[in-house]
This record gives sequence, structure tokens and C-alpha cells, in this order.
Amino acid sequence: MMKALLRLRFRALFAGAAAKSRKKKKVSKGAIVLYALLAVYLIVAVFGMMGMLFHSLAEPYHEMGLDWLYFAIACLMGLGFGIIGSVFSTQSQLYDAKDNDLLLSMPIPPGMILSSRMLPLLALNGLFIGAVMLPAIAVYAIYVEFSIGHILLQLLALVGVTLLAQAVACLLGWLLHLLLSKMNKSVGSMVFMVAFLGIYFYIYSQANSILTSMAQNGQAIADALHSWAWPLYAAGRGCIGSIGLLAIFLAIGAAALGLVWLFLSATFLRTATARRSGRRKKLSLQESAQRSPIGAIVRKELGKFFGTPVYLTNMGLGILMLVALTVAGIIFREDVSMLLMLLGLDGSSRYLIILAIFSYLGATLCISTPSVSLEGKNIWILKSLPVASKSILLAKLATHCLLTLPVSLICSAVLCVVYGCSAVSTLLCLVVAGLLGLFNGLLGMITGLKWARLDYISEAYPCKQSVAVLVTMFSMMGIAMACMLVFIYLPMDPLLFGLLVALILALGCIWMYQALCTWGVKKWNSLM
Repeated sequence: MMKALLRLRFRALFAGAAAKSRKKKKVSKGAIVLYALLAVYLIVAVFGMMGMLFHSLAEPYHEMGLDWLYFAIACLMGLGFGIIGSVFSTQSQLYDAKDNDLLLSMPIPPGMILSSRMLPLLALNGLFIGAVMLPAIAVYAIYVEFSIGHILLQLLALVGVTLLAQAVACLLGWLLHLLLSKMNKSVGSMVFMVAFLGIYFYIYSQANSILTSMAQNGQAIADALHSWAWPLYAAGRGCIGSIGLLAIFLAIGAAALGLVWLFLSATFLRTATARRSGRRKKLSLQESAQRSPIGAIVRKELGKFFGTPVYLTNMGLGILMLVALTVAGIIFREDVSMLLMLLGLDGSSRYLIILAIFSYLGATLCISTPSVSLEGKNIWILKSLPVASKSILLAKLATHCLLTLPVSLICSAVLCVVYGCSAVSTLLCLVVAGLLGLFNGLLGMITGLKWARLDYISEAYPCKQSVAVLVTMFSMMGIAMACMLVFIYLPMDPLLFGLLVALILALGCIWMYQALCTWGVKKWNSLM
């Protein structure tokens, strides 16, 4: 039984890349190539960033005789990266999986169900932590000392950090589930995500001063870790040859994960089946008023968007980013204006900078992309309604436009006025911003239908791991990059360039709209 559960969980964990659909249709070669390129890009980007960070610490700490502190910091960063990267996945996989009720109704011990979910999460956590610690190990081996024995010890320390991080992530996931059960899950998840990003960007903005302080105050940091975080001290010493301390650290990680498993096993049945608290909403006569078919489906789509935590946090965060960018642009107007003057951008060309930034942020607003897949096994409900398939698809597109276009247009207009763009360029900026939002929505509908997945276990898959989301997001980023390169290497009048981009986007929107109303309708009708 355990083998079957693990096979199911691992297949679900990597469903976006390797699983088959209900029709047993294999993933296309193009999708495999896309995932391979994305994986290579992520590996190079993350390893390069972490490698530069640890390169600034390796030699100074070695000269001070604090090699163990170097690895202790690597373990600490890996621990934090693993916890932050997996806590939401842990909460979702353990308590919000769609097959919870089915499995708990079968004669399967709750502890076995819990184990089958924790082991794949442990593997995923190992990837997060490896992205931090493997570059640290490589940098030390290249620039300080190469030793096969020490590398093996450092890899064992990585295992210990993974065990400890998974224990903390599972405990935080349990606390997060209890907290979200007492409030609106979507709003709660969004608050956590915004708080996390705020902390991340603050640390990122202070990275240089933090690294400088770490390099100059190594002994003080070493004393603090030795006094207040002894397990990290043991891990650091173990990485440079202390086998006894490394064994103690591994035992601490294993014991922590074991104790958390025992606690969660005892509470899993009660926690996973707990009902959300809160008052039931009363239906008013106004809410039950008759609406047009498209209006009713739009209302239903809005409820899905604001009522699904993973949908709101992943696809709606870009809306908050647009607003935050606009506010920041107003606050730092003088500094940004001086930079634009140094770049030689006048009132007729500044709108291009606004469009370039907004196009990258707008690429994350793939609200229409997972909307088809999120119907899941309940897609028959929409299909059984006396509503034309074309109207259903247009309602999903209208929801995307309703959520994204007003914010994009208002923010674009505000920044154009703040930075003194001419009236013509402001109007052109609004037109292009609106066309970009519409283009994104249409492209999301096309890709969402092309790579629709209705047999997911968790709603995180169509929102985070689907081919459709990746294709839509990177296509929009690619369009923005292509426009920037064309403008840089083929200089032309800024207004003429904007008109050309608007024309191309308009033609693309017309073509995709026709495809959605013809091919898209046939594809929708074939889904089951």
C-alpha cells in the first residue's frame, strides 16, 4: 500500500512535466524541451547567484580560521530557503489535497497517508536546500580546499539540514492550516505571500551591506552561533572533518522529523477533516437576480479567483506589484526623473520605460491560463448549462480583462502624468497597455485549452506547474524582450515604434480571438 501511495504522490508532484493525462496522451517533445530549457536556466541562475555570494565569504573566513562558520552559514541559509520554499507546499499537500476524503475513508492508517505525502516533500525540500548548499560546497572546493572526504561530509550535512527543514516546514504547515481555517484562506495566503516578498526585497536591497558585515564580523557571528544555535555549529564543524559532531547533527535532524511525524500522525485525521469556521453567507434577493449567461459565469469566475488561495496568490500578486510600483514611482519621482534625464529620455519616449516595466510585471498576470484546468472534474457542470461554449470561454476571458485592465490602465496613466509624458505618448501608452493585457488573456485561454489538465490532485498544479502557465508567462516576457531589442538596435521615432507595437498586438489579438471562437470551442467541447 505504501508503495502505491508514494507512486501516486511522486507522480502528482511532477505531474506538470512527466505525467500522462486521462487519455494517456504522452507529453509532447516540445513540452519536454521547454521544461529542460527552464530547468537549465534555473540551475544556472540560482547556482550562479549563490556561487557569487559564497565566493565573497569563503576566502575571508578561511584566512580567519573560520572555515566551519562558512559551512554553518551555508546550512543556515539552506535551512531558511528550504522552510520558506516548502511551507506553503507542505500545507497544501498535507491538508488540502483533493483525495484526502477518499483516502481517509479507506482502511489506510493516517500515519501511512501522512508518510506518503511527507517523503515527496522531503525530496522537494532537498532540491531547495541543494540549490544553496551545493554552490557553497563547490566554491569551497575550488577556491579553498578540495577533499573528497570533506565533500562527502558536507553532503551528509545537506541531508541533515533537509531533515531539519522538513520538520520545521511540516510544523509550520500545520500551524498555517489551523490559522487559515479560522479566516479567509485566499486573503490569508495573500497576506503571507506579500509579507514574505516584503522581507525578501528588503534583505535583497541590503545584500551588499549584509555581506560586508558578515565578512568583517566573522568572529562575532561565530560566537553567536556557538552560543545560540549549537546544531549549526555542529554542522559547520562536521563539514570540515568532525565526524562525531556531524553524527549528532544528523541525529538532531532525524529526531526532529520523527517527533513532528508522531505529532502530525496523532492529529492528522482531526486536522485534515476539520471544517472551516465562520458564518454562512445569507442569500439576498438581489444576489439571486437574473443575469446574462456571460455575467453569471464572470461572477462565478471571480468567486473562484478570490476563493482559491493558490490561484489568488500566484496569479493575482502581479496586480499588487503594479500598484506598489506605481506608488514607489510617485515617492521616488525626483530620483527616477534624474535617471531618465541622464538616459536622454524626453516626454515623448519615457512612456516606453513604463511599458517595458509593466509588460514584465504583466507577464505574471496569467489569470485566464489555468481557468479551464481549474474546472477539474466539475467541468461537466458548465457543459450541462444551456450556455453556448463560446460564451463560456469569452466569460473567462472577460474575467481576466476585468481583473487586470483597469489596474494596468490606471497605473500607466498615473505614471505617465507623474513623469511628464506628452499627451500623445500617454494615449499611446494606454492603448499598448490595454492591448498587452488583452493579448495576455487571449494567449492564456489558447494555451490553457491546449494543455488543459483536469485530473490534478491539488489546485497548485494548474496554477504553478502546468505547461500552459510557463508558455504564457515566458511568451509575454519574450515579447517584451524582443520589443526592447528592436528599439535598441533599430532606432526609430518612439511614437512610431509605439504605433507599430500596437498594430502588431492588435493583429495578434484578432487572430487569437478568431482561434478561440473556432478551434477553442471545439477543444472545450472535447474536454471531459
